Amino acid sequence: MRNVSPIRPEAKSISRREQRKQEVRGRINEAALSLFGSQGFELTTVEEICEAAEVARKTFYNYYGSKQDLIRELSDSMLYDETSNVVALAIEKFPSTRERLGYVFSVMVDNLQRYEDLERCLIHQTLMELSSESSKAGQQLGKLNNAFVQLMREGRALGDVTAEYSVEFAGEMVMGAINTVIMNWIHDPAYPLYDRIQEVNRYINNALLVA
Repeated sequence: MRNVSPIRPEAKSISRREQRKQEVRGRINEAALSLFGSQGFELTTVEEICEAAEVARKTFYNYYGSKQDLIRELSDSMLYDETSNVVALAIEKFPSTRERLGYVFSVMVDNLQRYEDLERCLIHQTLMELSSESSKAGQQLGKLNNAFVQLMREGRALGDVTAEYSVEFAGEMVMGAINTVIMNWIHDPAYPLYDRIQEVNRYINNALLVA
């Protein structure tokens, strides 16, 4: 029989308090995501977020210093962290770079189609953040770029990524192509985003992968 140490009352209390904090933060985040997606960031007020989340205004400021801090965290989580995780999952799940890229782009298209207004809002705010010297967006973009470099590095080890270019350059080209079509989409509502994403996938396959 395993020797299990008893849970001290104070440890149990801390655990419950942390769980409660996570639940409240989750309600705030979900309410904000819904409102940002339906009416945009600028038109959404902290009061509306609090009402939708069923929390007091004071509670909101216990978690976020401002509405800008809130959307910055949401952008970090949904745009950067999630995409990096998808790339890592693709490397783990599929045996070839071609299949891995196809998976990454399919997830991207699925998210953009299902959450188009929200994705547009988050990306737009991220682009605005990049102009700020104190922004962490540049660091996050660097981490995401590293994820694609790692994808190319793994492909080089498999032998299906061309040796004509460095893996660093190859990863940057993938990231750069994605950023280009996303930025065009942000500034032009009629931009054929989904067709372009498919073209980017074919272009990368032809330019960076070997048969």
